[in-house]
Formats: sequence, C-alpha cells, structure tokens
Amino acid sequence: MILLWVQPGLASDRFPSKGVPLMQNYTPAQYDNKGKVWSIDSSPNGIMYMAADKGLLEYDGKTWKSYRGSNGFTRSVLVVNDSLIYTGSDLDFGVWKRNKLQNFEYTSLYPFREVPQNINEEFWDIHQHTDHIIFISAYNLYLFRDQNITKISAPSRFSGSFTVNDAHYYADERDGLFRLTNLSLEHLFAFPDDADFELSGMYEHDGDLVLVTKNSGLFRYRAGVLESWNTSLSRELEAAKVFSFEQIGDSHLAFGTVLKGLYVSDTNGEILHHVNRQKGLSSNTVLSMHFSEHGKLWLGMDYGVSWLNFSSSLTFFYDYRGDFGTGYTAVLNNNTFYLGTNQGLYQSDWENLNNNSEVNRFELIPGTEGQVWDLKVIDGKLFIGHDLGLLLLRDNIRSINTNSIERLHTQTGYWTILPYKDYILAGSYNGISVFERRGDSWRYHKQLELIRGSVNQLIITEGDVLWVNIPNYGIIRAVLDANLYPQDKQIFLSTEFDGNDLQLKRVDENVFAITDAFQYEYSSDRKEFSEYGSAEGRPDIENVLPGILEPVLLQADIEFYPVFNGFVLNFSGYDSRLEANNTVLFRTIEAFNNEDRVAISPEQTIPYRFNNLNVDFVVPNQDGVLYQYKFSSREGWSNWDTSSYFEVMNLGQGEHTLQVRAKINGEISEITTLTLRIAPSWYNTWYAYAVYAILAISLSLTIYIWLTMSLRKQKHDLLVRQQNSLREQTEKHKQRIAQLEQVRLQSEYDDVVHQLKSKTMELANKAKENEDKNRLLLTLKDKIDAIQSAQITPITGLRNLNKLLDDNLSADVNTFEIQMDELHQELFKQLKSKYADLSVNDLRLCAYVKLGFSSKEIADILNIKPSSAYINRSRLRKKLNLAPEDDLYTFLNSL
Repeated sequence: MILLWVQPGLASDRFPSKGVPLMQNYTPAQYDNKGKVWSIDSSPNGIMYMAADKGLLEYDGKTWKSYRGSNGFTRSVLVVNDSLIYTGSDLDFGVWKRNKLQNFEYTSLYPFREVPQNINEEFWDIHQHTDHIIFISAYNLYLFRDQNITKISAPSRFSGSFTVNDAHYYADERDGLFRLTNLSLEHLFAFPDDADFELSGMYEHDGDLVLVTKNSGLFRYRAGVLESWNTSLSRELEAAKVFSFEQIGDSHLAFGTVLKGLYVSDTNGEILHHVNRQKGLSSNTVLSMHFSEHGKLWLGMDYGVSWLNFSSSLTFFYDYRGDFGTGYTAVLNNNTFYLGTNQGLYQSDWENLNNNSEVNRFELIPGTEGQVWDLKVIDGKLFIGHDLGLLLLRDNIRSINTNSIERLHTQTGYWTILPYKDYILAGSYNGISVFERRGDSWRYHKQLELIRGSVNQLIITEGDVLWVNIPNYGIIRAVLDANLYPQDKQIFLSTEFDGNDLQLKRVDENVFAITDAFQYEYSSDRKEFSEYGSAEGRPDIENVLPGILEPVLLQADIEFYPVFNGFVLNFSGYDSRLEANNTVLFRTIEAFNNEDRVAISPEQTIPYRFNNLNVDFVVPNQDGVLYQYKFSSREGWSNWDTSSYFEVMNLGQGEHTLQVRAKINGEISEITTLTLRIAPSWYNTWYAYAVYAILAISLSLTIYIWLTMSLRKQKHDLLVRQQNSLREQTEKHKQRIAQLEQVRLQSEYDDVVHQLKSKTMELANKAKENEDKNRLLLTLKDKIDAIQSAQITPITGLRNLNKLLDDNLSADVNTFEIQMDELHQELFKQLKSKYADLSVNDLRLCAYVKLGFSSKEIADILNIKPSSAYINRSRLRKKLNLAPEDDLYTFLNSL
C-alpha cells in the first residue's frame, strides 16, 4: 500500500527574519564520506533519505546509515513511505524495500541495465504522478506502474523537471516547456532565444507560473506571455546562479545557489534570509534542498549537509568574521539595537538585523572598547556597565564619536545598573556605588555602607527593600532608609541553596532565588527562603555562557541570550504550529551474549542463548526530545531522559513488552510498543522434554535393575554385617564381663589388702600382748618364787611387783609403735642405708605410707592434725629426693 502525505508548511505567515535560524552542519566524514548529496526527501515518520554519489543515505537524527544499490552515482530519490523508496542513478533506477531486519534491499527496475545503449542515461529526477512513478533522464521518461514500464521520449533533450500543484512540467532544451497530461507531453511555450534559459525551479504566484532560471533570474508566465520578472530578488539570483529550488509551504521560497549560499524569500520577492559561509553554512554551493514536515530545510551542499529549522523561535548571530565578539547584554531603544560584548558597545538599526544581507552590520561606538557587562535605558539615556567604569551615552543618534561617551566616576568595573528614585545604584567589582541626579546630569554620590564584594545583581522591591547578589557568597536583603543606609540586613549564604549559579529573580513583588536546579521563594512572614520547585526550563541553546539562567528581555516577546562568539534571539511569541509526526520508532534490536551479537527483527523469536538485548529508538530528526519507557518485567515508567537506548540482561523465556513514549515541548506522544519473544532454552524445548522422557524411562529401568541387584547385595551384606555384629557384640560382652570381673577382683583385692592390714596389726597386737603377758607372768612367778624362798623381804618383793606392773602399764602406751618398728625392720634398714638423715618418726611415717594409710589416718594414729601430717609427708619427700611428679606410696613399695 502506498501512503501519501502533504508537503508541510509553516502556519505563520512570516517566520523570524532577524538572525540565522537554528542550523546544524554535517561534514562528509559524519556520513562516511559518501560524496555529494544530489537529492533529498523525507518519509512521513521524519527519517531523511539522500541520494549521494556512493549510494542511498538514511538519517534519523541520531544515526547515519548508507546503502549501496547500483554501480553508478545515485542522483535522485523519492520516498513513498518508510519502507518503499525509489532512486535514480547513472544507467539505472530501482526500488528499495525494507527487510525483516529493517535494512533496505535494492532491486533494479531499469529495463536496459544489461543491454548496451547508444546513450548514457542519468536519472536526475523522480516524481509520483497519480499511481505512476516517473523516472526522468535527459532523453526519456519511464513511467512505472504494477511492474510495467512505459517509455516517453524527450522532444530533444530534457534539462529539468518540476512539480507545481500536482502538475508535472518538463523543460526541453530545444522546444521549451511541456506539461504531462494523460501520460503524454503537452507543449506550453518555447523559451526565449535571447536568454540563458536553464531552469532550476518553478512555482505559482497569483495564478501565474514563475520560472526560476540558473543564470537569468526569475521569469513570469502570465496569460500566455513569458516575461522577465525584474525584482531585487531576481537580480540577486541572477548574480548568485541558482542551482536548486524548494517551496516552503504556500508563502516562502528557498533558492540554493552556486556562488552565494541560500536565499529565502516570501512569494512577493522580499528576501528574508541570506545564509552563506560567513554566517555558518559549510559551503556557498547548495546542490539540493528539501523542506521536511518538522519545519527543517535540508541542504545538500558541495561540502556536507546542513539544515535550518524554520519552526524554531531561536535565531543566531555568530561572529565568524570577528566583527563584534561574544555578546553579554543588549537593549533595544528607539529602534536601535545596542549590543554589549567582550570587545565593546556596538549598535545597529533594528531593521539591519534582518538576515537578508551577506554579513551582519554592527558599528562599534568609540570610547567603549573593552568588556561591557550591563546596559540600561534610564530617562531615555543609555547607561553602560563597563570594565572601565559606569559610562553614559550622551546622545542616542546615529552619528557617534568619542565625545559621545561620558565616564561618570573614576572607579572601574560595574556589573549591574539599577535606577532607584533620583539615584542609580551600580553594583561594581567592590560594593555598590550610588549616583545622584543633578538636573540633567548624574554625579557620583557615595559608596553604599555595609555591603562589600563583587555585586553582580541588584533588585528593589516595595518598601525600599534592596536585594543584593554576590557570587560565591550569597544574597543580602536590606532596607534602605532616607539616607540610603542599609538597615535590617539579612544574609543568605549561597551554601543554603542547592545547585549552581545562584541568581535573584523578581516576579511582581515576589523575590525568588534561582539556581540551575531549584527555585526558592522568599517569605516576608518567615523571613526566609523556602523551596518553590525545580528550575524552570529555558530553550535548549548550545554554547550559552556559564551562569546564564535568565534572558535579557528586549521586548515583551523577544529574549536575548549570550552565547560564545555571538548571541541568540528567542522570539517567544512565534508559533509555527507544525503538526509533525512525533511517533517513537524502534530503529535497531540487537541480541547478544558474551561471544556474539546478532540483529533481530521485531517478529523474530530470539534464541535463548542471546537473551540480552539492546534496543535503539528515536523520534526522527526532532530536537529536545525526552524519552520514557516501561518494560514488562519492571514496575512503572522510567524517568524522562534524553537517552534513546534501552538495554536489558538475562531475559527469561516467553514474551516481553517494551513501551516507549516521547515528550517534545511538553507534549507527550502516543505509546509505541515492541513485543519480543525469547525462545525457551534448549533444555526447555519439546524435543528436550522427549529426550528427558526417554532418559527418565531408561533411568527408571536402570534404577529398578540396579535397586533389585542392590537389594540382593544389601541383604547379603546385611546378613554378613549382622553376623559380624553378633561376633563383635559377643566379644564386647566378653570384654565387659572381663572388665567387670577385673573390677570385682580389684575390689576384693583392695578389701583383702585392707583386711590384711587390719589383721596384721591385730595379729601383731595380739602376739605382742601374749608375749608381754607371758613375760610378765614369768617375771611375776620369778618374783613370787624369790619372795617365797626368802631371797627378798616380802615388802621389797611387793614393791618390786608393784613397780613391774607400773612399767608394763606404761609400756602398753608404745606397744603399737614398737610393733610397727619390729614389723618393718627390713624397710628401716634399707631406708637408713640410702637416706641416713631420716629420723625414727620419718621411718615410722614411711611404714604407715607403705601400708596405704592416708594422711588423715596417719594423723589419727599419731594424734596430730591432718595439716601436720601433710607437712611431714612433704618434708619426707624432700629427704627422699623425690620429684613433684613421683608418687611416695609407689616409691616405698618399690623398695
């Protein structure tokens, strides 16, 4: 299906004519040096297509692409829609169609491409006529329709073809102008013999047909008569040599010349713009032009490609010739434009700023050489804040000399000027100077107290409240009394405000502190600033000087912006009201992994191994676009951003949806949706599941067989383990019994030893007692016998018997010790032989220890305290030279 669209035009009758429209240049290197651009067209979605020496160029505002079709130079292009393009070249013409990957593929339609011809046809033009596509060479017209081609030969030789209001005209070098009617050529008129009549374009004006010639200016065909149209525009074009022509809507015309760049006029012949190399164009030779629906006039030049945006309210004055420098401030007074720059103060008639001349015309005012910071018109007089000081332009007249400038004071460096009652407050490099009106003149009055520093901004509000901005310090608020003395001073340091480039702004009687990030409003009740909102956006202007957040207002609808090496005017009241297609387009889809990258079409299922995606999208050839996207696996929309690139990693299988929308000048476009499908991983496909089933069955059988065999083996192993376990348990039981028996025997042994000790002592005592009794009885018998035999007197005998009994009674006390000594005579001998310094008590203590008596038992036997027994044992160990780890009991029993 072929889509038709209407050639766009600007809604406004006249676009801003002062300064150069917003312009962009592209060097050949940016489009891969594909040569000169001979023809330009655009698709309804805004993508530009260009016929270049080395093929077809495509540009979406972000990326250049090139496609190679025929072998010859590509000379012409016709865009039917974004997916259907026709081109003409040397000895060929054909059609381009997009493939699934959104790239173009070329098919030749030229029927004689492979057949040698007597003529070398170059196809410089392509037109669409009803449902025919017409390819034009110097010798023939080829009408293409439904894969059929109709050929119409030239009367002699075609020198040009043009479309005016859907009518198609053809210029023949010999016979003049023809019109295509019912697929045949209708002759209109012959060209004059006395003129160089090579046509570059045609348009209609007031019902007349206007012919644009390359070398002879403009001609008008009226009421069957062809005549020269002698206007200033015609004379300019005759000198400039017109090579290309484009109509901008219904009311403007564009002429691309060989020598002098671009001319833009209205249909009445008034030149509105003249743009050339001295005004920023990359070349003075314009080979081709096309006006797109976005309001941009595209130029294919001898060097590079450019566009001028006639829908923009911005116009630019760049000093490519070094005429005026960088603009810092400006004022419009009595139709005179005053420009303060880094080089001085310049002036120009307001009308001279019209962009209809080859160069910008500015005149330097003598005596103002140097940096100009501020300009103010007070009571019709122009005051100049200058690096030299505060200057006054005495007379606002065109004839200005060095005597026209008056320096009001010797102090240098004034940033800003503020009228206040009968005074002028001037912020300088160091404080605020006060100037007083005296009649028709102004004189220095004093320096304002209590305020020092570099003051670059002053504001007065109701109640004589003075606001002062000191960069890198902060804001001062003070009330001026009748003597201009600042009272009730408040200081707001710059660190209290987020953002950079702190400035003051007055809206009615409200005061705002603004930065590049936020706005803060002052509350007179709370006597403080509070956050008011984000910083207001200003036009997206490149090269604006740092710190410029607010423009200089020249008129209610004209703003001045300082930029490096020039200045910009913003005609804020201008509204082109273009109804352009702002739909977001998905340009490329790329899937990748760690090893490779592949291009993907929207309807293609993406292999799982390439489950990382890059998606490029764009609103073609639009400026200041913000994008927002929402992805199916994430919640909510992203933040607005200039980035037109989306990347997502590790996507899961299944469908995923990416939604994108754009915002241009505050208007949000419709949502564009891209649906992507990630194929299952190889292990999630049906054939993988079939393999899984086969493997599962095989595995189940294998497991069953293995389990059966394993069960048998386990039963055997279990029986063996049970037998071994029984053996181990039996052995353990035997060992336990042996252990218990050993414990029992040890216990019995200990009891026996204890009883042995007891019995030993008891037997020893009994034996001793018996022996003593027997000895006593024998002694008594002897004594009695002695008494009876009268050997001794009875009295003496009784005394002897009594004494003998007393001695035996006292001997009973030491019976145990004596017995112990007698029982261990062998031990005592061994100890005495080795340790001669052992006492009797030490020997007895050794005997007690060897018998196994504890310290407490020894203490009881010896009738001493246990602690004394411990001490005696320690002393004994020292005498025996035992180490701390040696056991005394073991030592004694080892002897």
